[in-house]
Amino acid sequence: MAVLEDIRKRGGVIAIVIGLALFAFVLGDFILPGGGRMRNSEDVAKVGGKTFSVRLLETKINEVTNQYQQQFGQLNDQMRDMAHDHAWREFINEILMEQTYERIGLTVSALELRDLIFGFNPPPILRQIQAFNNQQTGEFDRSALREFLNYKDSDPAAAADWLFVERAILNERYMQKYNDLIGKGIFVPDFIAENENQEINRKVDFDYIVQNYNSIPDSLITVSSNDIKEYYQKHKNQWAQTASRDIEFVVFNVVPSDEDRAAAQEWIENIKPEFEQSTDPFQFIRLNRSTADTRFLTREQLPVQAAELFDEQVGAMVGPYQDGEILKLVRLTKVENRPDSVKVRQIVLVPKEQTQDSYNEAVALSDSIKRAVEGGADFVGLAAKYSADNNSANNGGDIGWMHEVGLRGSPQESLFDLRIREVTTYNYPGQGVIVMQVTERGREAKKVQIATLEREITPSSQTEHLIFSQASRFSIDNRTEKQFDDAAIEQNIFKRTAPRLGENDRQLPGFPSARQIVRWAYDAKRGDVSDVFTIENAHIVAVLKNINKEGFASINDVSFEIEMNVRKEKKGEQIAAQLSEAIQTAQSFSDVALRLNLPIESAEAITFSTFSLPGAGIEPELIAAATNGDEGTISNPIKGFNGVYLFTVKQIVEPDEIGVEQARERLATTFSNRSVQEAMEALRKDANIKDMRSKFW
Repeated sequence: MAVLEDIRKRGGVIAIVIGLALFAFVLGDFILPGGGRMRNSEDVAKVGGKTFSVRLLETKINEVTNQYQQQFGQLNDQMRDMAHDHAWREFINEILMEQTYERIGLTVSALELRDLIFGFNPPPILRQIQAFNNQQTGEFDRSALREFLNYKDSDPAAAADWLFVERAILNERYMQKYNDLIGKGIFVPDFIAENENQEINRKVDFDYIVQNYNSIPDSLITVSSNDIKEYYQKHKNQWAQTASRDIEFVVFNVVPSDEDRAAAQEWIENIKPEFEQSTDPFQFIRLNRSTADTRFLTREQLPVQAAELFDEQVGAMVGPYQDGEILKLVRLTKVENRPDSVKVRQIVLVPKEQTQDSYNEAVALSDSIKRAVEGGADFVGLAAKYSADNNSANNGGDIGWMHEVGLRGSPQESLFDLRIREVTTYNYPGQGVIVMQVTERGREAKKVQIATLEREITPSSQTEHLIFSQASRFSIDNRTEKQFDDAAIEQNIFKRTAPRLGENDRQLPGFPSARQIVRWAYDAKRGDVSDVFTIENAHIVAVLKNINKEGFASINDVSFEIEMNVRKEKKGEQIAAQLSEAIQTAQSFSDVALRLNLPIESAEAITFSTFSLPGAGIEPELIAAATNGDEGTISNPIKGFNGVYLFTVKQIVEPDEIGVEQARERLATTFSNRSVQEAMEALRKDANIKDMRSKFW
């Protein structure tokens, strides 16, 4: 049935809707007895104290991968990685929400689900499935839904598809009820609204001076090992870390050699006379594995290297020339006056079933429509009656202007050879047929058609073997970290770094699909050098530089950062003492600035929520102190990011009381918008999730 195909086509859309609702899938039917616990070798996740089998995650990965394929077609490695990560997030969200619903006693009854499906306002998911919509009006048709439900029990595939849709409806309802519970608990107390009003609307004008930290040379500040230890212990939480690995790696790119380039040049030079004399240059191009581009182009649309052909006679040639890593020969094949665009209307015919017979019926109908239009039948009426494209059908089939330059490789290039009101058909085997008619032609101008023979410059098998041998020799000869580093310097090979690799990471800088290297890093010992990894057009050898354990970074790893911070603190103390002394003897703020030989800067209409100050940049300590300061007094020294500040408030504008209610409304909206995401983050934190995917992927 067409409805099955439609449900499958809508799978991607349904997945997005479900994803937005955190895909609160109830796993009760899938969790094994004992909380989903299987033998330890198959545990892929631990959530809320319960373990879950990798087989459950594999089911989810297959489901999401199929959805991606329906939406995007063939998937490359990066898209598969995205699908994998998407599946993992959904898998964890499903478990978290199922556990939460059970804990708080949230349910959706069978009667409630039935009311959702057959009620006055059907769920968006059902309305998105075109097979459940009236083909004339586009509105949801309950009779079409009932017909499918009566049929599905006799077809296992239909039953499975409906189960997917029903779960989506159920999960959306669960999430709606859960979000409603959270929403009812959102409340903005008076003191929070009043504080927000002060932070947003209390404005101050103030003058300030700053003595920058760089006014004291680093050489005058001594930082001892005890200083570093004390700072580390005091600020240790700053360096909390998850488990990770640091690696360095060298890359041996597989690129064409000089011999490969010479061979490609020789090939295209040798074939040039044959191309020049061929009676069908486009067939010649196809036979030599190049892509034939048969569009007609204006002077501006021609490649720069071939622009001179616009003024030449048919048969003229340019090249060979190099464009990137491709050698090209260009031959002028035709010169015509043609429009740059045509206005078109269409009738889209889609097979009722995904069968050859149904497709053949659509082809036969397209032929009948073509003959009818050629005989004078009303295209507009036929489009309204037969076209599956509702958008254009409602407008007489009109799809507007098409431009030839945008149709490279499309069979619809032939539209530019048609006269006004001429009709043609385009068959897409297994998918459908489009009947198209040209209604207007744009202004004609000189255009040319060129045939381009290409030869890509690629590494030969001999070159590939040679480069792999170089990488292998590097790995074999340098099995320690020191040997690796010394060899890279000696051979002038640039070392790349990949710090803080997570256990489930898949990428290295410049290499989006490097999962195999990450897995090696977690099996290796510090200082180990890898064998050769082949990724895309490169061979890679890596060395494990560091193993960062979960907890806190070691004092040695962060000592340089600590030393800078301690030096900055000590400078701040010295400068603050100088400023305090100046305040004691000065008569006014301007007197302080004069004594310290510092310029006075001004800031106006500054609030607590101001991000940065003119002339000072991002200085939250200064902003916080100034917006809470008293008018007319000189502040104590304020240690900021760039230096130590003094300020005096010149004017304070207190906020109106009406701002309190405005702040309350604004905060209520903000809290509501954040509630779902932050509730999920809280559930994740509370569940103490353990990710064990690296055992399997």
